[in-house]
Formats: sequence, structure tokens, C-alpha cells
Amino acid sequence: MPVVTVRASSKQSQSSAKFDTLVRKATEKASDLLGQSDRVLVVYEKGCASIYYEGDGVRPAPVSRVS
Repeated sequence: MPVVTVRASSKQSQSSAKFDTLVRKATEKASDLLGQSDRVLVVYEKGCASIYYEGDGVRPAPVSRVS
């Protein structure tokens, strides 16, 4: 099963702001993947989120860095 990893910015000092950024980025990427995949699963870990997807084999667009 293919996976995309989204990471929180290490430049943010507060953990709540870092988590909010991570959730926003993971939500955006998961929404993009849902447009081309059958199923999407987001697994949050400390400082990152792994997004597993199933679909027609189309590779997802690269994850953009947001500072």
C-alpha cells in the first residue's frame, strides 16, 4: 500500500501550533488523494502523519512544504 508522509514544520516553537499545522497539511493532502484514490487512512505520529491510500495506481502529487 503506497504511503505519503507529511511532517510538521520544525521551526514552530509551540507544540499546539505545530500540531494544528500538521493536521491542516494532512487534511489537505488526504483530500487531494481522495480525488484519485478509493480509500485513504491517516495515521498521526509525533511530528508527522502517514497517509496510506489505495486506488488505481496513480502516484500522488508531491507534498508541498508550507512554512
